[in-house]
Order: sequence, then C-alpha cells, then structure tokens
Amino acid sequence: GESRPFYTFQPLANRLCYVAGLSWENTYIMTIEKLLGLELSDRTKFIRVILLELQRIASHLVWLSAFSADIGLLTMLVLTFREREYILDLLEHVTGSRMMYNYLRVGGLKNDLPPGFEEDCLRLCDYLEKQFKEYKAILEDSSVFMMRSKGVGVLSREDAINLGATGPCLRASGVKVDIRKLEPYLVYDKINFEIPVKTSGDCLARYKIRMAEMFESIKIIRQAIKLLPSEGEISQRYPKKLPDKEVYVRNEDPRGESAFYIKGNNTAIPYRVKIRSPAYNNLALLPHLLKGQKVADLAAIVAS
Repeated sequence: GESRPFYTFQPLANRLCYVAGLSWENTYIMTIEKLLGLELSDRTKFIRVILLELQRIASHLVWLSAFSADIGLLTMLVLTFREREYILDLLEHVTGSRMMYNYLRVGGLKNDLPPGFEEDCLRLCDYLEKQFKEYKAILEDSSVFMMRSKGVGVLSREDAINLGATGPCLRASGVKVDIRKLEPYLVYDKINFEIPVKTSGDCLARYKIRMAEMFESIKIIRQAIKLLPSEGEISQRYPKKLPDKEVYVRNEDPRGESAFYIKGNNTAIPYRVKIRSPAYNNLALLPHLLKGQKVADLAAIVAS
C-alpha cells in the first residue's frame, strides 16, 4: 500500500480476507474517499449496503460450516456451502468476479446493478431465511452440538473488553457494540435493524450471535432494496493525488471492527497505510480462553 498509487491497491484489499473481500474493499475505498473529501450518491450507498450484507451472510456461512465440522456435524459443511454458492452467483452477476470482486471505485462503483437484480436478491432472501430456520433446528436439536458448545470457552464481559475482543465475539459476551450503529456509515442510519447480543460468552453464544446476524442482514437487504433510489450517479472523477493529511476509517466487518489508517503526502502513493484486522484481536483471546480447558474443547473454542 505504501509502494504503489492508491487506486492500484484496491485488488489487494480484496485479498485481505478471501471470504469477505467486499468488506475490506469497502473499508479501503471509504478511507480514500474520506481523505479526498468525496461524497457519494444515495444510490451508490444503498447498492454498497446490499452487497456488503450479502457478503456478511456468505462469510458467516463459511464460519458456520467450519465451526460445525470442527465439533463433528459434517452435514452442515455441505448445506452452508450450497447456500453460499447462491450468494456468490448473485455477487458474480453484479461484479463479474466470484470472490475477488474489485467492484467498488473511489467515489462510486464499477457499474450499476444488472437488470432483474432486485427481484433475484429478494427471492434469494426468502430462500435463505427458510434455510436458516432449518439450520437452527438441525444444530440446536443436536445433543452433540449443544454439549460441545454450551458452557465451553466462556469469555466474561469484563475480559472481552479488556482483551480487545471485537465483532460477534464481543457481542456474545454482552457488549452491545456495532460500528454500523455506533458510527453509522453509508446509509445504515436510514435502515432499521437490531444488534444481536448474548451474555453467556460461550461457544454457543458466539454461534447464536452469527446466526442472528444473518437474519438481520436479510432484514437490512430487504429495506435497502425498497429504499434504493431509481436514479443517481454511480461514478465520479477524483484527484489522482492524496492530500497531505491523515484519516482513520473503521467498518463492521463480519469478524468485527476493521479499519484503515492512511496518510497522504501530495502524491498518488500514500506515505503510510496501516490495516487493523479484527481476526488478529480475536485470535489473541486464545491464551486466556484455553486455560483449564480439555484438549477436546480446543477445536470448538478456536473455531468460535
């Protein structure tokens, strides 16, 4: 990021997390836009929100497949990837790429939504909602799943705050923090949704938070499609040099708080680029969570 023009780094931002490429792409682009002082059209903002929430569901599905498989429920490994493929099909239809999207642009988007996207997206939401209810029945009626997740890897509210937990791991311990509500960006302040919170802080709570977030994402997508303006610029010209100032922008990634710090120096190449990863913070909890646990529980705790 510190060795190339800022507009050529975007494809690399997708690769920071290969199951949530759009999320990282958006955080990077928003940081550049703030540095340049660009304002987006409402249509651009709503489209970004729709795609980001689709990406959030796809990301949580990968998590759910790995978590379920790690504690012995291999059926979910197949089911979750089936549903994820439908989401990736829709994202590919919009962006032209299956996982490394490179779709957002500084000040807008690469292209507008294709014809029929809204209808396809709403049909997919109806289908996913039905499937997620089935997931809950499969998992929560399983004595093996409950035994291996309930009361395992408990993270207290105090420890979650002191150790820097973020995202679902933080909210599962009773801390109601979500950047989409705390510092609303794009059009999240125009959409009605809840922040799922649990207080038990165990593996089961972390599962329930992510499951609830997928239902909330569906709610967000439906509202965003309903409120989507029919017209609005989706691209704009922007300066090819970054001003000599610094900005810090954070978003709510599927894993928690993601952020970019970028400092310009009146050239196209940023003077400093710093990336904050939520995964790093959450994995740093493990030395604390694994103390006194059984070796068999390590897989569930790490996966959660």
